[in-house]
Amino acid sequence: MIIKSIFFNFIFYFSILFFGILFLPFLISRKLTRHAVKFWAFLVIFFLKKIIGVKVIFKNEYISDNKGYLIAANHQSVFDTIFFLKEFDKVIYVVKKELKFIPIYGWYASRLGNIFVNRNERIKSVKNISEKVFKSLNENYKVIIFPEGTRQLENKIGIMKPGIYAVQKFCKCLVYPIYIRSYLVWPKNTFIKKSNLIKVKILAPLKFMEKKKEFLTHLRDNLEIEHKKNESDEFTN
Repeated sequence: MIIKSIFFNFIFYFSILFFGILFLPFLISRKLTRHAVKFWAFLVIFFLKKIIGVKVIFKNEYISDNKGYLIAANHQSVFDTIFFLKEFDKVIYVVKKELKFIPIYGWYASRLGNIFVNRNERIKSVKNISEKVFKSLNENYKVIIFPEGTRQLENKIGIMKPGIYAVQKFCKCLVYPIYIRSYLVWPKNTFIKKSNLIKVKILAPLKFMEKKKEFLTHLRDNLEIEHKKNESDEFTN
């Protein structure tokens, strides 16, 4: 698996550089940029399956095309930031501002319309983010937020940060939790990939709630329940 991981990692990082330069003319258009990134994401997932031997199960009963959704997903690996670019046509992420300045990645992330969080200006940043999310939802984008704030170092559900509540309160919309189990394939802080099953499941939407603690607890409980099901191999429809 070490040799396979080295081979996949080479393809992964080389593809960022190669296609990032090759598709530079596509940055002239946001639509063309989406197509370019979608193609790249498809290739990464394809090679993850073929080289590492990963299988991906995606269960979706709630999200359809041509409509905007506010999505709250748990975060276990880099896979989580790639998969939805392949799966959905119009998708953007809410990510930390520092990523904007990474060569190639930052160019495409900005052109896609990703929303960048300035953690040093929390109050101002939350209002700015909420306004951008609301606008994106009305433009039929799937807006994905990782409410844990960062990738988890263990196979668990982390504590929910309050940003998702602030956005939900501003937009007054449903929040669609997505459970992702990708840690067993692509864990943080290691280049070794493992031939395991990745599970992605869209859960029933959560209604607007006025109380922050109640909403964050409800969101975490939903993800935690699904996580426990998976730990006991009960990934059901």
